[in-house]
Amino acid sequence: MKTKLPQPNSPDLDRSKKLQQKISQEMLANEGLLSFERYMELCLYAEDLGYYTSEQAIFGEQGDFVTSPERSALFARAFAAHLQSLPTRFDELHIIEIGAGSGIFAAQLLKQLANSGVPVKQYLIVEKSAALRLRQQAFLNAEVPDQRSLVQWVDSIADPVTNAVVIANEVIDALPVRLLTIKNRQVQERCVQLDSERQFCFTDISAEQSLVATVYAILENSPVLSAKRAYHTEICLRLTGFVQQIASLVQQGIFFFIDYGYPRSEYYLAQRSMGTLLCHYKNTAHDNPLIWPGLQDISSNVDFTALAHAGIRAGLELNSYGTQAHFLLASNILASIEKEASEKELLHTSQQLKHLMLPSEMGERFQVMTFTKNMTLEHDQFTTRDLSHRL
Repeated sequence: MKTKLPQPNSPDLDRSKKLQQKISQEMLANEGLLSFERYMELCLYAEDLGYYTSEQAIFGEQGDFVTSPERSALFARAFAAHLQSLPTRFDELHIIEIGAGSGIFAAQLLKQLANSGVPVKQYLIVEKSAALRLRQQAFLNAEVPDQRSLVQWVDSIADPVTNAVVIANEVIDALPVRLLTIKNRQVQERCVQLDSERQFCFTDISAEQSLVATVYAILENSPVLSAKRAYHTEICLRLTGFVQQIASLVQQGIFFFIDYGYPRSEYYLAQRSMGTLLCHYKNTAHDNPLIWPGLQDISSNVDFTALAHAGIRAGLELNSYGTQAHFLLASNILASIEKEASEKELLHTSQQLKHLMLPSEMGERFQVMTFTKNMTLEHDQFTTRDLSHRL
């Protein structure tokens, strides 16, 4: 993927060079190598210098990528409709959002729930980035001043909430991943080192046995394990622990994970021989994670089969799995829009819905997986077409 990228300004380049020095120092202290997982972690989360911890613009048209809430308030409206239909035990909603981005989804959802007459008891945002927390607070102060007192920010939750709805929108794709090179049933780990000009480059090393065993278990029936040509892909070893941590937040509740990805049978297709790693800079997608550390987003598609297994291991029950389009349709958002909107509003709304629902846009690329804990819901409550059989 050869893409011409906008050039960073001098202050951003200076910050990136500081992070590059930090990464290089850790690399040299580790025999000149870093796993890509650690490299990605530093690029995204290094204190004050990482992509999510610095003060640069990230979200929206002025940032690097556009999420569904940034695209349209209809996403939050659909969520509000789903939450409005929950059992009576959720008469007063406790909502926990994992990683609230710019804060726009929280503001939109609180507005929609207030308009629908659904009382919210508390809105907890679990956010470890101090820079993002400040932006979220400023945004919510301006957008929902009357409901601002409902919102609290925490690094983590010490005591589980009794009843809650947990939402993680575009969070898992930012978990650091290991990179792999597979050829003739041999598994190598792709790491990062410095070349002769002290620039970051990839190098393959023999994978540790535990990693090899994990890869063999995942790809047991896949032809890519015996690929004659090098097959590059990734694996998120942190997923299980991450989901276990989220599952422990509540005693009883519903969990929504929204992200882009595939079920495993589609994730490790032979034709996907370069993996799913993706970078975004100034709303331009490309595939080089080794340039400008700290200035660009680095993400990996989600293996939703792995997510389902992680949820079940964490004591959750898989409720449904479907596309974002099916999730929106199940909220009856189309019927409510047609009933309430004027002809002019319908035209504008239809354009927004296309971005959220069309297969060529976000409709199929984004998937919604729901779990429950210590409660039972209808399996078709959050989707018009459950695709769990594809997992």
